[in-house]
Amino acid sequence: MAAAELVYLSQQDVIDASPSLGETIGIIEDVFAEHGAGRVVNPPKPAVHPLPDAFIHAMPGHLTGRRQVGLKWISGFFSNAAKGLPSLSGLIVLNDAQTGFPTAVMDAAYITALRTAAASGVAAKYLARPDSTTLGIVGAGLQGRYNLLALKEVLPKLSRVRLFDTRPDTVAKFAADMAAPAKVEIVPAASAQEAIAGADVAITATGWLDKPIFLADWLGAGQLVLPIHSRGWERAAIDRADKFVVDDWGQFHTSMTGHGGFYRELPEPYAQLGEIVAGAKAGRESDEELIIDFNYGLAIHDVAVGHEVLARAKAAGIGRALPQLDGQFPYAP
Repeated sequence: MAAAELVYLSQQDVIDASPSLGETIGIIEDVFAEHGAGRVVNPPKPAVHPLPDAFIHAMPGHLTGRRQVGLKWISGFFSNAAKGLPSLSGLIVLNDAQTGFPTAVMDAAYITALRTAAASGVAAKYLARPDSTTLGIVGAGLQGRYNLLALKEVLPKLSRVRLFDTRPDTVAKFAADMAAPAKVEIVPAASAQEAIAGADVAITATGWLDKPIFLADWLGAGQLVLPIHSRGWERAAIDRADKFVVDDWGQFHTSMTGHGGFYRELPEPYAQLGEIVAGAKAGRESDEELIIDFNYGLAIHDVAVGHEVLARAKAAGIGRALPQLDGQFPYAP
């Protein structure tokens, strides 16, 4: 019975079967267009917080036009670094849209890295100045690296990166590892302000923050600001922006202003990014606009990339098939 086959993909399986970052940007752009056209179901993420600086999110999503449905169960434990463990871990479960049966379980970490950076790439394609040359990054971890590569895909003139992290050795390793593949000059910044102020595009990719450390006064005309981890920017930065954009307003507003949220209240956004990708709203309209775009993370992105990974894995014979309907309930009729 086809519904009874469940494919398991380990982290290495997922890496081996994944699309390239450039291909992922194309997938994510298409999904944003589906979101903008209203052909998705992407409810706000319910969360639990086992530690003060940690979360576990359940992220269900359904691309109704494609009959793709699934769930990501993802955790962020930012104290894991002291234990020698990654901060993020999780699983993606895909389901058959006709029967509801799970069809695959796969590691979520690499897909999360790809699709998060790809969302920044899509945002930059529509919201950054096309001639942008300077990128400011705060946070020299995994997302800082992947976002650099994604932005270089869509902004080929990027040539200089100002990078700040509280750990100088991490900055040095980032520069040693990433300057050649990204074909950019990477310059250590003395502070977060020095990295962000005057950059054509600014990325904040820190861990969990419980207070605003990024200030509105650092921002100027023509910038695109992409908070990869949505906490950290003072409220005045949003007010200062000419265009305040989010990936999904219902989810972002619920998460950021609800219990334990970072902001007490928020203004209505100019647009959801999918509306811009679908052509319902304009993206950047002048070189002088200051734009801030919060991509909090959409389950439909994980579902779409997960389905692509599963298709490639099956074609390549990657993964392990596990039985589901191989037992009988006691006392079953």
